[in-house]
Amino acid sequence: MKSNAILLTFLVVLFSLTNSSCKKDDKYMSDAIITGYDGRMCMCCGGLMITFNGETEPYKGDFKLIDNSTEIGIRTNETFPVYVKVDWTPISDKCFGNYIKVTRLKRN
Repeated sequence: MKSNAILLTFLVVLFSLTNSSCKKDDKYMSDAIITGYDGRMCMCCGGLMITFNGETEPYKGDFKLIDNSTEIGIRTNETFPVYVKVDWTPISDKCFGNYIKVTRLKRN
């Protein structure tokens, strides 16, 4: 009986130590590239340009504009392109869906 209690205690301690040492890697929704600031002068322009298809040049291919660019920590004097991992949501009611809101960002 005493050996069962010792074995049970050992297993509980072992399980709690191995379980607490595991660290889950936070997964992000998308790998992306911030290619720079949009300098066009139009009604649906401005903000940071971001692409999800590997394009590193501004204004090339399919890109979105980041609506909350001041909140994500990318400054105007950055060296672009900036490779990032992001979570984001589309803003469908602004400029035909060309804008997104970045909810989480991590530089690569």
